[in-house]
This record gives sequence, C-alpha cells and structure tokens, in this order.
Amino acid sequence: METIFNIFTICNDGVIEHIGFKTHELEGTDEEKIEFLQKNVQADSSDLKYIKIPESFKLTKGKTEITGGITVESYNTLNHNGTLSVLFEPIFQMYDVSQTPLFVVTFVVDGEIKIEGFDKLNSNPTVPFTHSLDERIPIDYIDSYFTDKGFEMDRLLEDDFVKAIKILFQNDCYVSALKLLLSAIDTISFLEYGDIAGNFKKWIDEYCEIDKANITSEELWEFRNSLLHMTNAMSRKVKRKTVKKLNFYVSYSDVEERKSDGEAKFFNLKTLITIVTNGLEKWGLSFNENRDKFSVFVERYDQVISDSRYGKLYYGK
Repeated sequence: METIFNIFTICNDGVIEHIGFKTHELEGTDEEKIEFLQKNVQADSSDLKYIKIPESFKLTKGKTEITGGITVESYNTLNHNGTLSVLFEPIFQMYDVSQTPLFVVTFVVDGEIKIEGFDKLNSNPTVPFTHSLDERIPIDYIDSYFTDKGFEMDRLLEDDFVKAIKILFQNDCYVSALKLLLSAIDTISFLEYGDIAGNFKKWIDEYCEIDKANITSEELWEFRNSLLHMTNAMSRKVKRKTVKKLNFYVSYSDVEERKSDGEAKFFNLKTLITIVTNGLEKWGLSFNENRDKFSVFVERYDQVISDSRYGKLYYGK
C-alpha cells in the first residue's frame, strides 16, 4: 500500500500562491496508480487540503508584494528543469513518504480545471534545485503612465528609449549611444507605421527637422544599416557612391567647417539627438490630433521589450 497524491496547482491572474492536494492509499503498479489519480481529478478537486508556496519564493507584481508566490512562467521552468517537486516538499513531509512519491499535477486556473492531456513530469533534475526565488514584475505600463492629465507618452518614451541614450552619451560612449538612437527610431517607426518598408525614413521626414543636422533621411538610413550591422559607415549604396558617406562628431555647437571633407558628410551627434527627441515630442502631440492612433499604438507597443517593463528574477541557492 502506497500513499499517492493528486496535486492541484492553484493559479489566479497568472500567479500561484497555493497548492491543493488529495491523498489516496493504493496498491498496484505505477501505471495503475497514475490512471486512478487521473480518473479522480474532478472528484478530488472538491475535497482538497492546501499549502502555501514556500515563503522563500517571493513575487513583486507592480506595487503588490507576495511572500509565497510564483509566476506561471517560473513554475513551468521548474517543471522543465525537473525541479518542480521542491514546491510540493511540505506535502510529502506531512506523510513521511519516500524520496520519489507518486503524484499527478493538475492546473486550476481562475477556478477552472485545465486538462489538455497528460504529460509525464520531468523527474530527472537537469539543474540544482531552486529553493528561493525573488520575482519582480513591473506594473502594466498603461496604468503606470496614466495620470489625471491623461496618458504621459513623453515620460514613457523617456524611460524606455531616451534615458539609456543619455546615459551612454554622458559617459562618452558615443558610438553605442548612436546605435541605440538609430535602433530607437526603428522602434518608433514601427509603432507609427507598422512593419512596412521605408518606415524609418518616413518617420524622420514627417516628424524631424533632419536638415538641421546637414544630412537627409536617406543618408541616415544607409548609415544606420552599416552601423548597426557592421559598426562601420560603408553600406552598399555608400560603396556604390549613390549615397553620401556619413561621419559624426560631438560638440556643444555645430562646427561649420566640419560639414564635409569631400568624401563624407559630418553631423553633430548632439544635434541629431536633439532633433530626434524634438521629433518624439512632435510625434506624441500627434496623438492629441488623432485619438484613433492610440489603440494601434497600444497593440504594437505590447510587442515591445523595454527595461522598465521587463520582469526580473533573482535566484537563491
């Protein structure tokens, strides 16, 4: 006779705080016991005892701190690594069972049993057991940037794009700052026009006074292609001499004699950053003129990965 366990992972709003369980005493083969547990999932789910997720698993979701909580993503990672049973140890200790107890796990999501077939749990750990975890999930950006005055898009763009560029520039990492600036234009262009050809140049021409940098959107696009892919200024069109090669310098004011050396055109990186940030401001104001743009913006922005909205994990031993 062996003590076997029907275990129920209780998930609400993507967070797991409790584990439900029902025990049975049964003889037979492992296959017969597993089949018995599977057949009794529905009946057992209405007669459960519960334990809390261990307090060493901590979760901060927005401004809410949960001691004894784990996200579905981290739960699935434990399962994939064969270390999921660490969450069930308090149950097994109650019944003083063997080191390899037999159990079946079923998800209960927002009060409903979710069974999409039965997968065999990975019982062979591929990594050391995780005994503590500190997860931090930022608050939804829509809530974070909505105030009594409305949606603060300028603050969102500052946090997700401009801040990192400024940090690099202020620490003399000019090439890295320029790469990030050009990548940011890629993202903003996608947010405005979607994934279409020419969106980079189109956004520059519509929202930026690029002529103040002594360059064109076509030249900046070619510079972007070679700089981001090869960290040089020699795109195919530049090599064919159909587009002028660009170089940059850094100065608090534009230097007249550095506009061109015959082979290349020069632009002031500080001026370009100002032009693009002014373009971002103009772009943000366009949403006041066309409210219909906001729903498309949210749909596309949900696909964007950023520092302020990226969840963080801190593993303990």
